[in-house]
Amino acid sequence: MKEKFLQSRIEVQEHTFQQIGKELHDNVGQLLSTSRMLLGLTERKMTDVPDTLITANATLGKAIDELRSLSKCLDKEWLEQFSFVENIKTEVARINIGQTVHTSFSFSDHIPLSPDEQIVLFRIVQEAVQNAIKHANPQNIVIDAAIHDSTFRVSVKDDGTGSDSLKPGKGQGLVNMNHRAALLGGTISWDSAPDRGTLVNISIPVNKNIYENNDWHSG
Repeated sequence: MKEKFLQSRIEVQEHTFQQIGKELHDNVGQLLSTSRMLLGLTERKMTDVPDTLITANATLGKAIDELRSLSKCLDKEWLEQFSFVENIKTEVARINIGQTVHTSFSFSDHIPLSPDEQIVLFRIVQEAVQNAIKHANPQNIVIDAAIHDSTFRVSVKDDGTGSDSLKPGKGQGLVNMNHRAALLGGTISWDSAPDRGTLVNISIPVNKNIYENNDWHSG
């Protein structure tokens, strides 16, 4: 009985999330897109466009992108097909649009993790990147991912100032990263110093037999 009750709650929650996602995408997103179009028309009619209007248009564009990402996160089908690689690429592109920090990502293989596990891993990397931008003032962030034997490794390296706030035990964000790595049966470590920036290493064990027998390799 308890399991059926829990399943009912999950189904109701999923339905609610889907409805919210649909409303965000179809209604709020459409209103924002229309507003941005009107701003664009106004800009084209002006001979001297003020910087505030240009900034407002660009900010609205970023808000629309964020809203689209949020609506996707609330979609069950999207979550069931979640791709760590594709979402990291999207995150990198979003950061690079700002032209303040240059971020790169390299990985040429397939990830032997379920969509749920890839979501957890993505949140860890996303937190590491946001911590670097928020606390270390870097010019460059490099994200590398690779399979070594039966371990999937991801590193996030920045050339920022380094910070005690980026070390374990210094903030709730890092506690959450540790917790998420533990959920995947993995570990996470930090190396941060003013003269060399910060390096975050994430190691997630994978089933080597599954990795080999299910043709996870790209080559």
